[in-house]
Amino acid sequence: MTLSAGPAVLDKPATKKEEKVDKEAKKESAGAKSKGWAVRLYNDPMNKREFVARCLTEVCGLNDGSAYQVMMAAHQFGRSVIGNYHLEMAELYRDQLTEHGLVVDMVPLDDE
Repeated sequence: MTLSAGPAVLDKPATKKEEKVDKEAKKESAGAKSKGWAVRLYNDPMNKREFVARCLTEVCGLNDGSAYQVMMAAHQFGRSVIGNYHLEMAELYRDQLTEHGLVVDMVPLDDE
């Protein structure tokens, strides 16, 4: 008994359908191309200054002097920049500092 192979048939190559991109996805892709993100600390009456400085050293890795300067600038002027980071690091710091009860946000450096 011999098996004979029939003619070879090639399937049509798969084509990728164009996906609709929402505004949030465009914002994230633009963020990847940005110059970076500034993570900002706001003054709030709830947290003690020592606690805020300690959070900055533990979460963001600032040395004691830098953490104190950032904390004091926020205390005196209402807002200060913790640092400039790429998107993922800025989101990580923002989320962790928020979990500690600090008031922080992040803004793209292109907009400032």
